[in-house]
Amino acid sequence: MGARKLLAHCFDAYGRNFRLISFFSVPLLIAFPLALLLPNYLAASGVFLRFGSIQYDLSLTGALFIVGVFLIALLLFSFAIAAINIVIKHQRTLTRITHNELEGIEEATFSLFIIFLSAFIVTLLANLLVREYAPGREMLGSAAALVVSLAILFAPQAVVIDGLKPWHAIAMSASIISRRFYYFVFFLCFASVLLLANTWVFLELRNFWVMAPYVSLVINAVILLPFFELMKTQIYLSKYTLLR
Repeated sequence: MGARKLLAHCFDAYGRNFRLISFFSVPLLIAFPLALLLPNYLAASGVFLRFGSIQYDLSLTGALFIVGVFLIALLLFSFAIAAINIVIKHQRTLTRITHNELEGIEEATFSLFIIFLSAFIVTLLANLLVREYAPGREMLGSAAALVVSLAILFAPQAVVIDGLKPWHAIAMSASIISRRFYYFVFFLCFASVLLLANTWVFLELRNFWVMAPYVSLVINAVILLPFFELMKTQIYLSKYTLLR
């Protein structure tokens, strides 16, 4: 399966499942506004946490509030990702979603929640250590965040499609990157172009429309992120010869 066929599968699956994907993207719309309550900044159509604020500027009450909001947002995010992957799995395999599998979203959500939370904790600790012991070298923290993000890139697909436990899912994610490196690079390039285009358009509009950055976030939540998950699912399923 080449890049053209991969994109054909993606657009076909998105078109066939537009309503379900949009419905299951609603939690992302809730998660992103919740994230805006945290000490953060907007960039590249995303919400990024200010690690310096966590270390120096927070009271105990503020810290507990941030932890609560963050966990709720992460749980909603995990549910949306699990549900979208289940929809695409069954569209690609030409099977119907059963009642038992809908009930299984809860287990998949919990597994993804553990994976994303662990990734966040590792990233947070790496950034705090860099700030403490290597001031002026913040790029090391960014590099750690990139490595962690790539390590779990296909973990949602491993959890939903193969039913793997969190740590096995991370190992499978690394295996997919290695075995499907061409698709992995194509995915990164394709996603980067769309995210940068989304960011550029709304940065230009920001001078005339104050809500532009937030509309960019909405597009990211309901269109781009679900499509990227769909694309990752197609790449993951390509390991099965009959589905290429």
